[in-house]
Amino acid sequence: MIYGKPVPELDNQLRKTVRYSLFILAGVFLLLAFHPQNGIVWGAAVGIMVGVYNSVTLARRIKNIPGLRPGAARKHMNWGLVFRLGLIMAVLFFISQRLPFINLLAVGAGILVPTYVSVTLSVAESMRLYRQSEAFLKKYYGK
Repeated sequence: MIYGKPVPELDNQLRKTVRYSLFILAGVFLLLAFHPQNGIVWGAAVGIMVGVYNSVTLARRIKNIPGLRPGAARKHMNWGLVFRLGLIMAVLFFISQRLPFINLLAVGAGILVPTYVSVTLSVAESMRLYRQSEAFLKKYYGK
């Protein structure tokens, strides 16, 4: 929130990223229904859940930045990075120690799924806006 107002671009991006990531997670859970012993699918499911959680916490931290002083904002974001990386390391450590049948590489790939989704959505939105600007320029300026 910027001085008590929502940040629509960030909110829309987060909403779309979480929605599409959860669709992918639903597909992974569907695979789990047919192959419950597959460690790669379990790893992808765990990774996507951790990735979505990290995306949501990052967005919350970004929304809090405008109300902070510059030095405090940097510390705020650094603490968030430490927390998110610590969460990833804790999940990987727990899985390697307690659930060895889950594939750690699949967990790592699953953690990156929300990032892939977010980048893909950003590129698609940029292309859409570029096409709109071309049409606008042609219509009003004949270029």
